[in-house]
Amino acid sequence: MNAWLVLALLHASPDAGTALLARPVEISADKLTVLNLQQRAEYVGHARAVRDSTIVTCDALTVFYDEKKNVERIEANGHVEAVDQDRTAKGETAQFDNRTGVLVVHGHPEATQGSRRVTGSEIAFTTGIDRVEVKDAHTVADSETAMKGGLARVEIDADRLVFDSDRHQATWTGHVKAARGTTHLSSPVLTAHYDEQGAITHVLATGGVEVTDQDKWARGQRADFDNLKGLLVVTGKPEARQGTSRMKGTRVTFVSGSDTLEVENATTVVEVKPKAKAPRP
Repeated sequence: MNAWLVLALLHASPDAGTALLARPVEISADKLTVLNLQQRAEYVGHARAVRDSTIVTCDALTVFYDEKKNVERIEANGHVEAVDQDRTAKGETAQFDNRTGVLVVHGHPEATQGSRRVTGSEIAFTTGIDRVEVKDAHTVADSETAMKGGLARVEIDADRLVFDSDRHQATWTGHVKAARGTTHLSSPVLTAHYDEQGAITHVLATGGVEVTDQDKWARGQRADFDNLKGLLVVTGKPEARQGTSRMKGTRVTFVSGSDTLEVENATTVVEVKPKAKAPRP
């Protein structure tokens, strides 16, 4: 037997201070149990909930509602998958807060948006808004277009990530570490811009940046990375090192994966190792 029920979900009006508007959600499952005294309904077996463009499937759903039968929140358990346009999120559990429209996925969650893939400890998105937020994020960007164009895979770890598709932008904050080929970068904040196919085109790191690439090292307040050309420019009292040479200047530029290093208005110090003393006879 397939049980289904159409409920009214509360949806906040865009105008602050106005009343909540009712919106429909359709829920289906193999079995439905309504517990009126506990103000909840339980759906078990191939559970599926649809609200606007968001579809959630899982093993079981629990719907919590108020005295007027308005749904306050939904909890999903077991093999949870949420789809909203080009966004998907998978995990073991999920909670939907009806008053905010935010869906949060837990339990080794992973998400995709376009060609970008991310894992973390918590993944959240809001119904109808093209935005994804991830805690303890590990991001991989390696679209087919990027690989065909010769662009290396970009991997980024951070405490928090926010995808903003409307602006074709992603922002990582907190202990950010990024890698592209042999180039590794760390900073407090990193913002990436990407094209329609999801390939990262430009990256900006701020708040104190450190970059390493094989035997090259650079540090400054800001770094601009052109992923199409593989050029990284460090500014903000930058200093650099290559081999035994230490340099300071106004601008440090090097090419990812090569030995090219350029320093504007450079001051260079070449370290000389002292000769070892000959042993006494």
